Amino acid sequence: MVDEEQTQDQTTKDEMNGEDDEQLPFPRARVVKIMREAIGNQKQIRSEVKDAMNIWLGTTLKRIAREMGNSPYGSVGIADFQRATKPYDTMEEIVKDEERLLVTVNKLKLDSDHIIRELERFFSTLKVKKE
Repeated sequence: MVDEEQTQDQTTKDEMNGEDDEQLPFPRARVVKIMREAIGNQKQIRSEVKDAMNIWLGTTLKRIAREMGNSPYGSVGIADFQRATKPYDTMEEIVKDEERLLVTVNKLKLDSDHIIRELERFFSTLKVKKE
């Protein structure tokens, strides 16, 4: 328990002193600060999560930059940025669309089941009259 507290204290001191791993794309302290604002102080953020977030952000930045680089123009403008980031900005809408589509499909399934029952009843009535 004491070792864990000492490690956490050392990590916090390292972050405050700006000592960052040179292999990470962004200053670790800044990434942790942003995470801390969203997560809150009630939870401990493990070191591997801090590093994984930093690496993921760097990878995402490279992916977006490559997409912006596909611009046919001599400079990269805000339209290129918006085009490159649109898939990330619309993810929440895509999830909502998925939920809406599932509800619609389930409703269609219920309607089709009802139609099948009605057709079976209708044709069974015709068969009885024919005999």
